[in-house]
Amino acid sequence: MIKQAFFQGKNMRRRYFEGWYFKCISADRKHAIAIIPGMAIDPQGEKQAFIQVINAVNGKTWYHHFSYSEFKARSNRFDVEIENNSFNAEGLSLNVETREGSIKGRLTFEQIHPFPRGAKHPGIMGPFGIIPFMECYHAIIHLYHEIKGVIELDGEILDFNGGVGYIEKDYGRSFPKTYLWLQASHFEDGNASFVFSRANIPFLGFEFPGFFAYFTDFKEITRRFATYNFSRVEKWEVDTEKGTCAGELEGPNGSLAFSAQMAGGGRLRAPLDGLMDREIIESITAKVWVRLTNNQGDIIFESSSNEAGMEICMDEAVVSNQESQP
Repeated sequence: MIKQAFFQGKNMRRRYFEGWYFKCISADRKHAIAIIPGMAIDPQGEKQAFIQVINAVNGKTWYHHFSYSEFKARSNRFDVEIENNSFNAEGLSLNVETREGSIKGRLTFEQIHPFPRGAKHPGIMGPFGIIPFMECYHAIIHLYHEIKGVIELDGEILDFNGGVGYIEKDYGRSFPKTYLWLQASHFEDGNASFVFSRANIPFLGFEFPGFFAYFTDFKEITRRFATYNFSRVEKWEVDTEKGTCAGELEGPNGSLAFSAQMAGGGRLRAPLDGLMDREIIESITAKVWVRLTNNQGDIIFESSSNEAGMEICMDEAVVSNQESQP
């Protein structure tokens, strides 16, 4: 079984990227940042390492560039180092001082809820996660963890003691041309984790629509909706100008309805054939509503979050598609 949190790019020579996404929300919800360490190799084989940062409060983003010689990552465990910065399942340590700005401090993670994996479900992508030659692979590492520590971002002290976080990663050649992504861990009615993504996926010269959604309250409720388990998108609406989306999913164990609204957002660099030249807008203070029902139609969870991650990169064909799809 592939350990997707580990470094996958050891033998890659060109057109490749790999990045780990750490989302951090403070206990008082006054601070929300995302930190993305990674590496990329362009079509000519030139390599680079980077650390991206987004501050949800003001929408400011930083792209800290490093020589690839400063990048070290293990292929047998989750352990990434870039110059004087380290990242793993237990926490992260930052000591960045570049012309773009500075970020320093250490965060440790406790009460970790990793994404459940096994032979039946190797990851959030299901069997697609082990098919070779996919354009992009997505993995969830931590659905939820608690945070201890303080970060100094361009001279501002951000206290994350008692806060919560989330870790995922992407690797491959390029982000999908067309996709939508949502992730929320802070809900008004208690701790829970929700993630959803829908994309047009190129594969061997063809393209097909695929999606996945995962929800858990870490107690009794866990639901997975995905193309590979014969779930369906029954309703689908996206307004790119307003930054909104809504959907209804039907699966083997019930249904899930959700809606989301972008709030704020900053510009991040995304990979295209290993070039970190594509710009995307990401919000990590989006508003998300989720309702989960069982097969009998009973509501088993309904709540909202104001600290959700959200990206919309949709083309006209997907935006206007309201039909059910497998």
